[in-house]
Amino acid sequence: MTASPDLAALYQLLANRETPVLPSGERRAILGCGYVGKEVAKAWKQEGHELWGTTTRRERFGELAELVENPLVFDSTDASATLDFVSDLDGILVSFAPSKGSEVDLGQYRKTFLGGLRRLVETLDRRTSDTPLQIVQLSSCGVYGNRHGALTNEMAPIIDNHPVNQVLLQAEEMMASIRSDRVKVCILRLGGIYGPGRDIPSMLLSAAGGLVQRNGLNVPCWVHRDDIVRCICFAFDQGLDDTFNLVNDTQLSGQELTDRLCERAGLPLAKWLTIDTSDRILNARVCNKKLKQIGFTFNHPCMVC
Repeated sequence: MTASPDLAALYQLLANRETPVLPSGERRAILGCGYVGKEVAKAWKQEGHELWGTTTRRERFGELAELVENPLVFDSTDASATLDFVSDLDGILVSFAPSKGSEVDLGQYRKTFLGGLRRLVETLDRRTSDTPLQIVQLSSCGVYGNRHGALTNEMAPIIDNHPVNQVLLQAEEMMASIRSDRVKVCILRLGGIYGPGRDIPSMLLSAAGGLVQRNGLNVPCWVHRDDIVRCICFAFDQGLDDTFNLVNDTQLSGQELTDRLCERAGLPLAKWLTIDTSDRILNARVCNKKLKQIGFTFNHPCMVC
C-alpha cells in the first residue's frame, strides 16, 4: 500500500523538520553569571534545565533572579558563604571572574578567585552522590604568555612567570584534581572576548590615523561571546573531559589586524608601538584544531571575515 500524494508530501515535510529538543530536566549551576554566564543561563533555560546562579554583587540579584530559578549572592571572602547546593547537581559552569579592581590588586584577585574555587573543590570532595557530574571551567589563553608568535596548541608549556598566570594555572590544577570516574572536567582556555557590548573591531577602528600605546608585533587571540556559549553547551552535550583552546581562526598581530580593518573601512592606518608596555603579554598564534577535530564549529570563525 502506498501513501496518497497528500500524505507523502506530509511525510516529506515532517522528515525535513528538525527534531524538537526536549527538556533534559538536569540541575545545573553557573558560578559567576557575568557577560558569558548570563547568556549560558538563557540558553540552558530554553533547554529546560533547572538553574542555580551566583553573583558577587547584591545589586545584580534582581537581574539574576530573572535568569535562574535559584539565584544566590556568593562572596568567597565571606566565611559564611557556602556552595553546598552544588553537591546534588548534574552540571556546573565555573566562570568566576575578578572585577576590574581585582585585576589591579593581585592579592585581592588571589583571595576572591582562588578562594571561590577552593570552596567549590572542598564541597565536591564531600560529594556522596553517584550521579555523574559535568564541570566546565573557563580559563584563559593568556597562560601561554610570550611565545614570540609561535603556533601554540594545548601541549605548549604554561608561562607562569607572571602572578596572574600563576593564579590561572593553580585554578586549572585545582579543578583537574577532582576528575574521577563520576566527575568530568572540561577546561576551556578563552581568547579575548568580543561580541555585543564589546565591539573590539570598532574600538580598533577608532585608533585609525593615531598611535596605539601597545606592542603591535604581539599576536593575541579572540573568540566571540556567542561561540563561547555554544561551546559550553557542546562540552556538556559531549561530556568533554580535557583542556581545549577556545579561540577563533584569527592569528594576526595587533598591527596586522588594525591594518585590515582600516583598509576595509577606507581609513588611515593606525600605528602601534613595537615595544611592550605591559608585564603580562600574550604573543602566540593559538591553535583551535583540537576542538574542531571533535566536531565543534564556529559561527564567528574570524574577526575580520
